[in-house]
Amino acid sequence: ALVGALRAEGFEAGVRDVFQHRTVAGLAAALGGGEPLAETAVVEPFALLAAGDLAKLPEGLVDAFPLAQVQLGMLVEMLADDGLHKYHNTTVFRIKDGRPFDVDVLRRAGQAVVERHEMLRASFHLEGFEMPLQFIHAAAEIPVTVHDLRGQDAEQQAAARRAHIVSERAEPFDLSRAPLLRISSLVESDEAWWLSVSVCHPITEGWSHRSLLSEIVEGYLRLRDGGTLPEVEMPEVRYADFVAAELASVASDEDRDYWRDVLGSHAKFELPAGWGDGAPGPANVVRVPLADLTPALRAAASSTGTSLKAVLHAAHLKVMSQLTAEESFFTGLVSSGRPEVVGAERVYGMYLNTVPFAHQRGARTWRELIRQVFDQEGTLWPHRRFPMPVMQRELSDGTRLLDVRFSYLDLADAQAETDLVDTESGDGEGATEFGLAVAARGSGLLLTVNPLVLGREGVDRLAAMYRSVLESMSADVDGDARAVYLPGGERERVLSGWNDTAVVVP
Repeated sequence: ALVGALRAEGFEAGVRDVFQHRTVAGLAAALGGGEPLAETAVVEPFALLAAGDLAKLPEGLVDAFPLAQVQLGMLVEMLADDGLHKYHNTTVFRIKDGRPFDVDVLRRAGQAVVERHEMLRASFHLEGFEMPLQFIHAAAEIPVTVHDLRGQDAEQQAAARRAHIVSERAEPFDLSRAPLLRISSLVESDEAWWLSVSVCHPITEGWSHRSLLSEIVEGYLRLRDGGTLPEVEMPEVRYADFVAAELASVASDEDRDYWRDVLGSHAKFELPAGWGDGAPGPANVVRVPLADLTPALRAAASSTGTSLKAVLHAAHLKVMSQLTAEESFFTGLVSSGRPEVVGAERVYGMYLNTVPFAHQRGARTWRELIRQVFDQEGTLWPHRRFPMPVMQRELSDGTRLLDVRFSYLDLADAQAETDLVDTESGDGEGATEFGLAVAARGSGLLLTVNPLVLGREGVDRLAAMYRSVLESMSADVDGDARAVYLPGGERERVLSGWNDTAVVVP
């Protein structure tokens, strides 16, 4: 959003500039002045289709274009039908309303959001065309259901909500029919209710999803209070523009060479063998609370001229480095490829690409490590739209490139401007194909692991490592980044217990 605004004012700005110059004064000095740039061209409807596909389209569409590679990868994982229903997500949030729930108002609010956003009217079509396509329909009706939990005690209601999440995740969408989302209300009392949203992940990512929740709730409150929904003029930029940018990156020799070098000069990070439970099952989820450390971690970001994301990412890479003997390795970083155009942050879609992040041991202090990680992300940023599935197919030996991904979620600006949405009460469930997925934010880390790869004991050890590293970082940004940070008592156990030379070994 910031880069789009700068470009509209005539500054030759890129996201990398914003990474590197962390103050208004520094950014202004780096960019200087300039003449207004030509407006960014947007993709016209149907312009990305082959002529033969254009002739095959059904009536009632406002656009059709190829799937982004991340969407296609998600759909392949979904259709693998392993029982985990990957990328079919359900979340619930408590709405502290103070008035009886009104289903007709919720239906009108939800329908208005569907009519406003193209990707909420998308369907996917993997066969019958030169390449897999997504159709944008002129209209789609959102399904809305209500579950009345009034009269049940708190424990019964909690059980009902969990049962609802399980039931929703057990019912995947028909990918060929829009919309690929549905909403429900679980009515707790005459003063509060829970909004449930089930969504096919390829149509939204975290920012879009939180914005969707906010738009539904704000619309509901306006209508329930007797008001009308505001007229919203959507920006010209569309999700099709992201797809066009991805296609341009795939055609770029510069982008391809950058990633070929990363993959060729660093080892693939692999989680340690023998830490799994040995049997498939639901994901293990463990939280690493950091609220008590957040002020000090933010101070570390400030003193290093970086960001909280870089601090948490550096901690993640330190923990990963304790699990491998490789001097340099790559692991996954989730990046966003939204177009740098005014209004792009308001356009729903799946803009994420998980890219290999190259890491080299050797940083002596946390300050040095944080700067190293921050600068490395700035270096890869111009190449971030080159899709991971293409790297997998064309630049690897055929084995899966990434088993671990790190993502940073700062969704405060996408949150509804109301204190009625109790985001801390949120619950939900989803699954991915990664052995370990680390979602970071200021309040803590969320570790989601495949039990075949990391059992509960293993993920608890991992969580303790994260906590130990971050405690050291928060205590002294100039502290030793080369030391080993293990769960409490584990280092002593290795050195004094297992290394006791007086013990007779049979």
